[in-house]
Amino acid sequence: MKKTLYPARKLLLAGGLLFLSVHASAAPTSTAAPCGTTDVEITKVSQYSGTTSDATLNTIYNGNMAAAACAGAFSGNDGFYPSTNLGYAGDGLLNGGIQNQSGATLFPGGAFITPQSPLQDLDKNGQVNDPGWIMLGKFEQGNNGSWGFTPSTVGGSSAIVLSSFFTATITGQGTGTWSFTPDATVAQRTSSLLGRNYFDQFALVFKAGNAFSVYDFTPAEFGMTAPKVTDPVMNWSGTYDVSDTLKNGGGGGAGLSHISLWVRDPAPTGQPSQVPEPSTLALVGLSAVALIRSRRKAA
Repeated sequence: MKKTLYPARKLLLAGGLLFLSVHASAAPTSTAAPCGTTDVEITKVSQYSGTTSDATLNTIYNGNMAAAACAGAFSGNDGFYPSTNLGYAGDGLLNGGIQNQSGATLFPGGAFITPQSPLQDLDKNGQVNDPGWIMLGKFEQGNNGSWGFTPSTVGGSSAIVLSSFFTATITGQGTGTWSFTPDATVAQRTSSLLGRNYFDQFALVFKAGNAFSVYDFTPAEFGMTAPKVTDPVMNWSGTYDVSDTLKNGGGGGAGLSHISLWVRDPAPTGQPSQVPEPSTLALVGLSAVALIRSRRKAA
């Protein structure tokens, strides 16, 4: 499958989603191909009719929306996973933590940090250095052979994330479908820990073979702003084909090991924030241009 980078598409939809972002990280591993934003796509978006448990889902989008950005592929596993799990600097791989296997920082300063999604002072220690990424859980095969989603605790609470939040199917080596399906009242449950802002983007981490890649989705792809806890919650579903990115020893697509689900907690309105230095942004821009040119030549 040829990888394609589509230009951003603007679709006006009711409700809130997530923020456009470009990501600077360590170089992808040489043993796997660079990821493509079309590896993972959203094909359907639904929104609840309200914020109570009896709300119903209504479809508001059908199509093919590629990820806003991707990172990888990277060698090894996507650990370490966060402990406090409130988006603090260094707590978890996407928050600038050190990868367990390599000892390297794959996402210096945090994943997908831009002027639209800046660093924050979430732990109230006076330092504006918290990326805000929270791991919701992991979809993987259990000892009994069945696949399922194991929720993470968030800030010590096991009441926020439910096992029904995520599921996926496997249709081939590195291919299948996925669904991110939070319930109608989750935003209300998060407010005591995370404030009045709801998650402003989500990321899916696919691990297959000896590598993993990360795919980020944002509200700007749909012409939206970030949601509040008072907005009806959305559900997303789509497809994945990481067979050209995550390969086995023979060069074919590797079998899926697991999918990790992350969301980003945005800073409350008026809180100090920090964006990457201009030199960092320039490097990101040059890398993006080089990648686009190389893909166009390959196509």
